[in-house]
Parts: sequence; C-alpha cells; structure tokens
Amino acid sequence: MPALFSVVVLTYNQAHLVEATLNSVYQQSYPRVEVIISDDGSRDGTPKIVDKWLSQFSKRFVRCELLISTQNTGISANHNRGVKAARGEFLKYIGGDDILLPGALEKMAKFLEQNPEVKVATSFVQPFLSKEDGEILETMPLVPEKWAIKVLARDAGVQFRYMSRHCFLPAPGFFFRTESLAKIGYFDEEFKRFEDWHTWLKFLASGFRIYFLPEVTVCWRMHPNSVSTSALHKGDKRFFEENILVYQKYVLPYINLLSPLERAHVRARIRFYQDLIRHGGGIKALSKARLNFLFDPIKWVEFPGWAIKQIIRKPMKKIRRLFEG
Repeated sequence: MPALFSVVVLTYNQAHLVEATLNSVYQQSYPRVEVIISDDGSRDGTPKIVDKWLSQFSKRFVRCELLISTQNTGISANHNRGVKAARGEFLKYIGGDDILLPGALEKMAKFLEQNPEVKVATSFVQPFLSKEDGEILETMPLVPEKWAIKVLARDAGVQFRYMSRHCFLPAPGFFFRTESLAKIGYFDEEFKRFEDWHTWLKFLASGFRIYFLPEVTVCWRMHPNSVSTSALHKGDKRFFEENILVYQKYVLPYINLLSPLERAHVRARIRFYQDLIRHGGGIKALSKARLNFLFDPIKWVEFPGWAIKQIIRKPMKKIRRLFEG
C-alpha cells in the first residue's frame, strides 16, 4: 500500500482563490492523500467555501480536516496547527492561493521512496504574477536559479552558509517526511509574517541537507496581498523586523561557521533592514537602505549578475506594476 501523503492547505482571506488550490489537490494522481485545511481567522468567508468544497469532494481523500482559528495568529502558528494534525508519512504544505501541478504528489512520493535519506526537499516552482482578483498577468522564470541548484548539491554546512545570507529557496517547492518537522521543533511561532527562512536554517543547523527534485511541481501566485511580495510596497515594518530576527536567532549564533566575507554580508543585511525600518519601510526607503551594500563584499560580487537580470527580466518593475494597477 502506498504511503499516506498529507497535504496541508494554509488559508487566510483567500475566498476567491482557495477553490483553485483545493481542486489542484483533488486532481492529483497519487492515490492515498489526506487533506488538512488550516484557516488563520479569515474574515472573508474562506472557511465556509472550504467546508462546502469538502462536502462535495471529501470522498476522494483518505481523510479530511478543517481547522479554524477564531483569531489571526500568524503564518508560522497556522502552519504548526496544520502540520501537527497530519498523519501521513509524507507531507506537502501549500498556500491557499497556489496551485499544485498534475502528478506533483506522485513525483514527490517516488523521490522520497527512492531516497530514504531525504528528510526535506524542494523542487522547481513556476512563479506567476496575478491581480488581486486572481487574473493571471504574467509568468516569471522558474526558481530555484542555476546557481541555487548547484548549492543544493552540496552538504548541509555549505547550504547553511548560503542560506545565512538570505532565503533563496521559496516555500512552495518544499516537501517533507512528516517526522522531520517534529525533529527540528516545527515552525518558530515568533515569526508572524513568514514561516520559511528560519525553518530552512533550523533544518540545516540540525544537519539535514535540503535535496532537490528537478521537476516543476507548483505554480506560485504572486499578488498584491502576498506578504513577501507586498512588504516593501506597503511599508510592512514587521516583515523587516522579522528578517532581522532571523539573523539574530538563527544566523548570529553560528557566525563562526561563516567566512569573513559572509560575516560582513550578514552585518550589512542587518543594517539594510534596520535602515528600511528607520526610513519608513516603503519603496522610498529602499535607496537609502541600499547604501549599506557599499560595504558588503558579497554584494559587489553579485551585483553584475543582479544588474543584468534587472535589465533583461525586469522582475522588480513587473512586481511594482501589481501595486500601480
């Protein structure tokens, strides 16, 4: 009998998008799936839509569960509620605005079955820009990028050094052996705005290498209400404060593992976020905060590639249009 695969869908005010996410789970070819939806205090009727959907499609699954919080507790706490309810051997969590591609769970399960040493892994993700109402505007290049794939071939120590700089692996591509999340103590609930970066650092600091499945498994929706996409445009100071907190809790205690250049980079990143907050946290604060990178040797190395990407792909300009329209 195939292993049970737990899919945890995380929702918050996604009434107009969540059905597409749930349908993408329903359409998976993998036979033994349980679906858990954890809602973090939505005020737009999301739980009612999910409950109605479950009444129609629950028979396809081994088990279904809808968890509803009466308060908005934050992204990490919501993830913990969903993940701790999971009973499967394998686990995939997904935001209630993203899309699981056909055959994704089957590919993930096969990868985990054939590689018993793998506890946590990621895959290709297809980002796309979307209006708030769900209308798709444009497809972006696949992630992770080529340089990141090379890092994923290295051991946990090397991966930690790269991850200490910034979060270069987006959450939508990740999948797990469920027990591995318990081993690292689940998600740190002090983080309300995001659940990924600090968790990847916890895995790596515990010696768990992140493996790579070279398959596109998820479409990642970037829209005006996405926390990470909107932080700079909405001046979300809390988001930047939590980035500093990641460095304080999960990077600085291991600073001796980093090279002198990496240490200088970390300090420059902390000052960058501090200046963003000091100058209001919005787009206008960005140019002032970036002055810190003049003293960042790694940024000088990365700058030519970054500049070429901005000229050719124009990712920041494209994302800015979401907020101008």
